[in-house]
This record gives sequence, C-alpha cells and structure tokens, in this order.
Amino acid sequence: MARHALRARRPLAFLAAALLASACSDSAPTGPSPSARVATAEIVPATTFLQPGQTRQLVLDVRDANGVPVVGYSATWRSDNAAVASVSAGGLVTAVGRGTTRVSVTVNGVRAEAQVGVTAVAAGANTWRVQRIGDEDASLLAIWDDGSGTAWAGGTSGLLLKSVNGGAWVRETIDATETIVGIWGAHANDAWAVGSGGLLLRYDGARWRRQPAFTSRTLLGVWGLSANDVYVTGDNGLIARWDGTLWSIQGTSTSNEIWGVHGTSRSDLWAVGNNGTILRFRGLSWSTVDSPTGNLLLGVWSASPTQAYIVGTQGTVLAWDGDDWTRMTVPNEANLFDVWGRSATEVYATGNTGAFWRFDGVRWQSIGVGSGHNMRAIAPSSVRAGGVRLAGWYNSIYHYSPGSRATVEKLDTWLLSAWRANSANAPVYAVGLGGSVAQITASGFSWLDVPGTNDLYGISGSGPQDIVAVGDTGSILRFDGSAWRNEGDRSPIVWRSVWTAAPNQHFVVGQGGRIARSTANGWTPMASGTQRFLRAVWGVNATTVFA
Repeated sequence: MARHALRARRPLAFLAAALLASACSDSAPTGPSPSARVATAEIVPATTFLQPGQTRQLVLDVRDANGVPVVGYSATWRSDNAAVASVSAGGLVTAVGRGTTRVSVTVNGVRAEAQVGVTAVAAGANTWRVQRIGDEDASLLAIWDDGSGTAWAGGTSGLLLKSVNGGAWVRETIDATETIVGIWGAHANDAWAVGSGGLLLRYDGARWRRQPAFTSRTLLGVWGLSANDVYVTGDNGLIARWDGTLWSIQGTSTSNEIWGVHGTSRSDLWAVGNNGTILRFRGLSWSTVDSPTGNLLLGVWSASPTQAYIVGTQGTVLAWDGDDWTRMTVPNEANLFDVWGRSATEVYATGNTGAFWRFDGVRWQSIGVGSGHNMRAIAPSSVRAGGVRLAGWYNSIYHYSPGSRATVEKLDTWLLSAWRANSANAPVYAVGLGGSVAQITASGFSWLDVPGTNDLYGISGSGPQDIVAVGDTGSILRFDGSAWRNEGDRSPIVWRSVWTAAPNQHFVVGQGGRIARSTANGWTPMASGTQRFLRAVWGVNATTVFA
C-alpha cells in the first residue's frame, strides 16, 4: 500500500493481485520447535529517552540461526543503574532520575542491550511529551472469534493479535513471519491460520503451532463445517480438505486463485476466485458454475442451499436463488473483500475506503465505519450480542452493533498533519492514511467518526467551526463544529496541502499544479501557471499566498 503522497495511488482494484504477488513463495519455510536454539536477540527500541515517572515497554525480537522467530524462551531483564531507570521482569522500563543507564536482557544465554536516557525537566520548562504510541506498521487480513470471548486477527509479517472479552489487542508470539491471510476455528481449542508460502498454523487452546506444509502455494482462505471437515483455498485453483487426520488436495477445473469457501453441508459448498470463478461441490467433486461477472470474487457466504451471496471488486454482489447467480443492486462500486451473515435478513459486506454494507433481506444499505480504511475481513463478535468485527489496513479493527455506529478497537495508521485553533482549550486535530481524523484533548486521544475517504495529508482551519482536511482522490473533508462532511469530487488527483486565510477562505494545492479556493458557493479552481506537484501552501493574508 502507498506510504507517502508522491503521486496518486494505483486503482484499488489491483489490491488483491498485489497482495497475492507479495505473498507468493517458491518454497514452504519450516520453523523451529519452542526449544529451538536462540541465535540472536534484539531489544526494540535500542535507545529510549524518558522523563522521570514515564514508562516504556521494550519488545524482544528473538530468532534462531535461520532468522525464524523463536517462541517459548526465558528472558531475564536487568538495569545497570536502577536509580536512573528500573526494568520489570516483562521489560517495562520506568524512568526514575536524571542520567543514563544500560538495560540488558539475557535470552537462553544470548544477551542484548539497550540504552535509556532520563532527562529531568525544570519546572515550567517547555518539553515534548508522547501523546500516543502506535504498535505496528502492518495490515490485518483475517479475523475470527471463538464464540466465547476470545478473538484473533492476523496480517502481514506474521502479525497475530489476540483480544479477550473486549480487552486490548495484544500481539501473540508465533513461529511465523509469513503473511496470515485467513483464520477459522471449529471451537475455542481448535483453530487454523493460513497464509503465504503454504503457511499452516494450528491452535490447541494454549499455543499456535506450525504444521507440516502440504503445499508451497499461497493459501488464501480457511473455513470448515466441523473440526474434521475443514477447507483451505489458494492460488492455481487450490482447494484442500482436512478430515481430522490429514490434508488432501481436491481436484478443480481452474487454475485461477480461489479466495473464499463456504457452505451449509458437504453437499452444498461454494468456492470463488479470480476472473469471476464460481465452483460448487455437491458431495462428489468441484464443478464450475456459470458466473454473471468476470470480476475478482473474494468472499462467499451461504444461508441455505437456495440462498447465498458472493462479493468482489467494483461493487460486485451476487445472489443465489437455488437456480442462478444474479447481480444485486448495491450502494456504490467499492471493492468488496468479505461477506458474512447471521441470517438471510442480516448479511454484511465490507471492503475498500471504509465500505461496510448491510442487507436486510430486501436491499443493501451503506453503514460505513467512520473512516476510509480498507477493510479486509469480517467476523461475528461474542463480546456484544449481535455484534460484528471488521479488520483491515493499518492495524484497523472496528466493532459494530446493529443500530449504532462502528467504533474503533485498534488503529495504528500514519498521522501526517495536525492543526489546532488559536483559542483556549481548543482540541488538536490530526489526519493521516486511510482517511483517519483524530482528536487530542486534555482527556486523551480519540478517533473521530468521519465520512469514508482516502488518505488525508493536510488540515487547516479558521476556528473550531471551520476546519478543512484534504488528501488523495480529490478528498476534501469539512467540519462545521458539529459534523464532518465530504466535499471532494472523487477525482483521480491528490490534494496535498491546505491553508486558511479567513473564515470560509481556504486554499488547497496538489497534483498537476492544481489550486482551488473555497468560497460561499463552493470550491473554485485557480490557474497556477504550472503542472508541477504543489506540496505546500501558506499565506500572509487572502491576497498574498505562496504554494
């Protein structure tokens, strides 16, 4: 995914193909057992600066000689000077007094060190303080709830997160660095996770353990009818079945990648994939079914043998009536990645730019998640009755309960610009990737509910009731003191910066030398005399402005 604003993003329809390309591997890596020999240990971060009373959690990266993460190790932490900073048995550093100290850890005989500096600040002196520390620069592609309060989410670089009873999402140490694309379990003590390079992990209620790979192909999805009837899909037409003892690869008539599988029984299974591929299993073999689209199909969910739904790119939603698959009328053309339902009158779909839709048995309606994050997976939630969870880019996890707006459980997006009104106790607003808007007040940090839009790069305003944020794909968000609204035109350009001269007088600049100015009648283009990418704008007043 794009990490900067050098140019507009490629069309998001390429996301699935890009994920597949980055996840493919020529061979299936093997990992060590929990007792594998530790070759290296590293403390992250290696250098930390704190003020007295502040704390910082140090993280360990422990690997064997092949560079594979090691789990099940023992670690002993120590501070050379506890009068400067102490360290707990779990690696939590607490600053005590001015000076520097060395914090070390010994992991199965291997030693690592980090430096901690503590600066005492004079009373009344200006100082920088950390308002919030994000956890991971990663994207989540899978989510699953065991039905008894524990939820799992997985993603890039072997990221696996766990939440218990609605608590904080905490990273789980596992023997994998591959991308996790799918998670599913029969119950709380028996679950599977699959991913790139044939990654196959199994959970026994206590630990996730790497299983012998039956293929080096990228595995794209996992789902089952029971603990002894589990299906995995992958590239090159792969469908494999677990019978409780072993995995067997099943024959299909396609070489397209297969992304999703679901059904109601062994005689009613569906699988979907690239180029509009739809496969059906009715007890004997997988056969190709006529498809009304050639788009990439990414998710399928069945309510009954005569009612099922498929989602895909460009707003594709297909419905099965027992005889044929037909297109459904949908809110827009967002790329959709997953579909799940609680009943035939409560079906959800989610996808790009904050797309989150609900089908009530009659029509699809857009709910939205209060941002523009690309959502990759959806699963029921056992935390609140009737709830669902969504997972996606930038470590985003949202929780939705019918009748309310989705709320953020976890989000670690890049923040790229901040602004504050020049008035007492005014909040600070920060914007960033995925259309995120955050608010920082004396009471803390919070993510705001805003219309779904793409990455935001700049923010400015004349006061608390006149704020504008701009970004990718012609995105322009305006806040009037009570609500945010989208004034962008979805044009394929990047607005990179915004500056405010006076109430309702905002200048925005961006790609291709474009400049626009807000007036009481909307946004008016201005001639710039250049086609260069304009990256910043600032002025003395409304008649003297520089870009």
